[in-house]
Amino acid sequence: MNRIVTPVLLLAALLAVSLAPAGAQEAAPKPEFKDAPVTDVLLWAQKAIGVGFVYEGEVLNDPATGQLRRVTASHVEPATRAEKTLLLFEILKRCELVAFEVGGMPGPTYHLYTADGAARNATIVDTPLELEGMYFAALTIKLRRAAVQSVVPRIRPKLSEGIGSIEVFEDTHSLIVSDFADRLLVAWEIAQAADQPSQRDDDLVVQDYAVRNGLAARLATALERLREADESWKATVNEGSNLLLVSGRRDEVGRVLERLRLLDSQPENPAFKQTTQTIKLIYLTPADAVATLRQLFEAQIAAGSVQVGGFERDRKVVFSGSEYDLERAKAAIKAIDNRAEGAEKK
Repeated sequence: MNRIVTPVLLLAALLAVSLAPAGAQEAAPKPEFKDAPVTDVLLWAQKAIGVGFVYEGEVLNDPATGQLRRVTASHVEPATRAEKTLLLFEILKRCELVAFEVGGMPGPTYHLYTADGAARNATIVDTPLELEGMYFAALTIKLRRAAVQSVVPRIRPKLSEGIGSIEVFEDTHSLIVSDFADRLLVAWEIAQAADQPSQRDDDLVVQDYAVRNGLAARLATALERLREADESWKATVNEGSNLLLVSGRRDEVGRVLERLRLLDSQPENPAFKQTTQTIKLIYLTPADAVATLRQLFEAQIAAGSVQVGGFERDRKVVFSGSEYDLERAKAAIKAIDNRAEGAEKK
């Protein structure tokens, strides 16, 4: 049977205070409790805030001792009614009690529950957004990847001691966590983190990189020169979008993308802009000129940054590379394209 939380003696004391002359009334109590029974907290709340309480059975008793729950707390007297109400909830929380406001009764009245009762009577919500403005609730958490029993031990230490509880439903891979709203938000974050697939260094991934300065093909060539002996990543150029796709182990791809960002961090220098031009020969044959240039630019040709071709009929060399390398090629041809001593021009 429900009953007013205040025992008869306390109720009589309150009546005596209300009936005493104004000058004889005692000062308002302060929220200072030293190993005090929970009824002292309720008496303070009745006098300081004007609220009432209802409870059932042995709610006020400590299940371990069978005696009234006791609490030690010392606080500065709150200034406003709202602050006093929040303090009341906090002290009741230390007593492992939860207060739900009861509607339809004169004046603010709170029904006191232990953890089990609070969990049974709490409003059940499905998302953290629904917790806004709520004091105590039950949050449904559905897991998609993580095992329910593996998540429960991570959440339990974060719940309010003596109050928070978890109900497990293995068939539907879900939990119902009952606690104060701030603790439920923590439980939700832990569950979401556990439900995400863990990232491993040896996971195979594909990442794209949009080149800002220059051609993706040239950047891919430069990237190859930085490849470590034990790396197995692959890079593919999408010429249509000047994009690089890098695939491989997660840790390797991460290192490759960092190299790409460094290589692509500065605008292209005009002196090294890619160009294709012909070099006209006078005495030297295209085959000899191409052989000489390929020897001179052996490293660049191997890296793909320089290409050389010859046209016998027109006595020309086609050179593809940077402006800087083109000038070097022209200087080399000029130095060797001379009439051999005693020879005549063909």
